[in-house]
Amino acid sequence: MRPPRSLITGVLITTILVAVIALVQRRPPCAAFAPDRIAYLEKAGWEAYYDRDWPRVLALMVQMNRTQFCMSWLDAALGALDIVRAAAAFAPVDNDVAAATAHLEHFYARARTAAGLRADAATLATLEMEYWVVHRDLAIARKAAPDHAGDIAPMVAALEALHATLFDAPQAAIHRSAAQRALAAATVDRITGGYSEDAAADWQTIEQLLQEAYRAVSPTPIAIE
Repeated sequence: MRPPRSLITGVLITTILVAVIALVQRRPPCAAFAPDRIAYLEKAGWEAYYDRDWPRVLALMVQMNRTQFCMSWLDAALGALDIVRAAAAFAPVDNDVAAATAHLEHFYARARTAAGLRADAATLATLEMEYWVVHRDLAIARKAAPDHAGDIAPMVAALEALHATLFDAPQAAIHRSAAQRALAAATVDRITGGYSEDAAADWQTIEQLLQEAYRAVSPTPIAIE
């Protein structure tokens, strides 16, 4: 006796759904840290953010979440939405820091589970927001300064505190990573502040500085060219 066609159809649909769920929940292999890939995604994310190209920010952050935090496709997409919401809340002049921090906490709850981060999500979100605020304040001050100079030490300190919770590396490596990433952020300010003499060259410099930042905390030592 042949089973009813409706039963066969139901089994096929169920099988497809199970396969799709398994695919979106599958985590990528994350045995190898990829500093140069992370550097590119962060640089490209900055470009998209300052262009207010939210769809591109979303797509890049999905890739970042897969690469840096070993998230499944589903968690990477949901985490990217959290980041975009946080950035959109923080971007305006009259921004909503509390809302942005709340979205970052949702994001870090996913990242913490996927990557096995030791700090709690609230602490990670607070440290990330402190870096965002310090960076914005410095960017405004440097744009207004006659020589566009400014003390990046507070941004280095903010990033050092954040990186200490994200990376398992010696303190010297954490400091170097924070310092290079702060220099990259300060270079972004030249472009967004309108006083870059060569934006294309500055974007290349930004990616190189980010490569150095993430190579510094790579579990496998990578030579800095």
